[in-house]
Amino acid sequence: MKKVQYIYTLLVAGFVTLLSGCQDFLDVNVDPTLKSDATVQELLPTAQFYTSEASYQQAYFAGQYAQQLGSNLGTNGTDAYYEAENATGWSNLYLYVIPQLNLIIQKGTTENNPAYVGIAKTLLAYNLGIATANWENVPYSQADQKNFSPAYDSQQTVYTTIQKLLDEGITELAKNSGTKPGADDMIYGGDLAKWSRLAYSLKARYAMHQSALNPQTASQTALTALQNAMTSNADDFQLQYNSKNLSPWYSRVALANSTGNLSITYGSTFVDLMNGKIQGIVDPRLPIVVSLKTGQTTYAGVIPGSGAGSTVDLTTRAWHSNINSPIVMMNYAEVKAIEAEARFLANGGSITSTGTTTEAYNAYLEIARANMQKLGVSAENINTYLSAPVVNTGAANLSLLHIMREKYKAMFLIGDIWTDVRKYNYLDFPMPLNTNPDLNGQRIQRMKYPSSELTRNAQNAESNLKQPGIKMWVFTK
Repeated sequence: MKKVQYIYTLLVAGFVTLLSGCQDFLDVNVDPTLKSDATVQELLPTAQFYTSEASYQQAYFAGQYAQQLGSNLGTNGTDAYYEAENATGWSNLYLYVIPQLNLIIQKGTTENNPAYVGIAKTLLAYNLGIATANWENVPYSQADQKNFSPAYDSQQTVYTTIQKLLDEGITELAKNSGTKPGADDMIYGGDLAKWSRLAYSLKARYAMHQSALNPQTASQTALTALQNAMTSNADDFQLQYNSKNLSPWYSRVALANSTGNLSITYGSTFVDLMNGKIQGIVDPRLPIVVSLKTGQTTYAGVIPGSGAGSTVDLTTRAWHSNINSPIVMMNYAEVKAIEAEARFLANGGSITSTGTTTEAYNAYLEIARANMQKLGVSAENINTYLSAPVVNTGAANLSLLHIMREKYKAMFLIGDIWTDVRKYNYLDFPMPLNTNPDLNGQRIQRMKYPSSELTRNAQNAESNLKQPGIKMWVFTK
C-alpha cells in the first residue's frame, strides 16, 4: 500500500467528509459511531479530523478574544468582546468527537488493542481541555448519544478527568501490544512514543491551566510531566493538510480574504509584538507569518473593536493559512514556554515579581528558537533576534511578561493561548474600542453555551450559565 490520501469536502449544510485509504471511502455524514461493524482503523482518522476541526473552531473565536486576530467587519465583532457561542465546536464535540473516541476505547479494550485505547484517551483529554477552556462547566460524565439532557461536570471535575484520561492513555500506550495504527493515524503515523510524549505534554499544559489556584502545585506537577514530554519540533501535535485536504484557515478564511470577502485578519496586538512597536525589535517571523495587503509596506493589524487600521490580510501567502498549512494543536515551543513559566513560578515568581532561574531562562530562549526553526527562519536571523538586548535580557532580568510574549507569538492560531491571556488578566493588552457594553468594562472570560443547548438541555445549561465577564473557577485565587 502506497501513500494514503484523505480527501474531505465540507458542505455548507453540515459536515460531509470523505477520508480515503487507497480506494476505500468512509462517508462521515453517516456517523461511523452508529455502525456496529466500524473498525478502530476507520474510526481513528475521523476522530482526528474532528479534533482538528475543534481546534480550528476554538482558535477562530479565542484568537479574537486574545487579540491575535481581529474582525474586519465593523465595531461589534468578537474582538470587541461580544459573546461567541462556537456552536459548531460544541456540536462537533458532542456529536462526533466524544462518541467516536468512546467507541474506539470500547472496541480497543474488547479487541485488546491498547495502542488505539491510549491514543483515544489522549485525544479525549485534549478535546475536554478545549471544551472547559471555552465554556467552563460542560457535560461529560453523562454525555453520549443516548442522553439528550446530560448534567454538567464542574470545571474542577473536568480537569481531574483530563489528568486521569492522560494517565490511563500513557499506561495503554506503554503496553506495546495488539494491533498498531499505521496510515490510519494521520497525526503521528502510528509512532506510539510520540503519542506518549504528547500525553505528558498535555498533562503539563492542563496542570499549568491551574497555576492561578496553586502556583507551586501546578508548577511541580507540570515539571514532573515535562521530563517525558516533547523533545523537538518533530513531536508537534498537528494535522497536515494539502492541496486535496484543504486546511480550514486556507479554505474558509484566507481564500475569502484574497477575493475581498473579508472576515478576520491579524490583530494589532499580535502584529505590534512582531513589527518592533512593542519589543523594539522586528521579529524575523513577521513576513513569514503575516501577509501585507497589496501595495502596503508597513505592517499594522486591525485595532481591536474597530474593524479598521489593518495593512495586512490573513491570506493564502502566510505560513499558517496557505494550501499546505497544518492545523497545529500543540507545539514544542509551547512545551518550552510551559517549562519556563513553571520554573519561574516554582522559584517564587509572579507577574509582578522575579522568580527566574538559569533553567527558566534557557527554556524561555528556546521558545522563540524552536518556533523560528519550525517556520524556516534562517540560523543567522534566529541568532540576531535572540542576541538582541530586549530579548537576551539575562536570567536576572527575565520576567513572566517576557515568557508570555514569546509564548503568545509561538502559539499563533493555537486557541489555548486565550487561557494564558485570561489567567494573567489580559497581560498588558489594550481594551478594545467599542467594547461590548454588557461587560461593564470587564474582560471577556468565557464563550456562551449555544442556543441549541439552552433549548434542548435548558435546565442543566441554565443552571451553569454565567455572565461573560465572570472569571472561570480555574482563574480564581
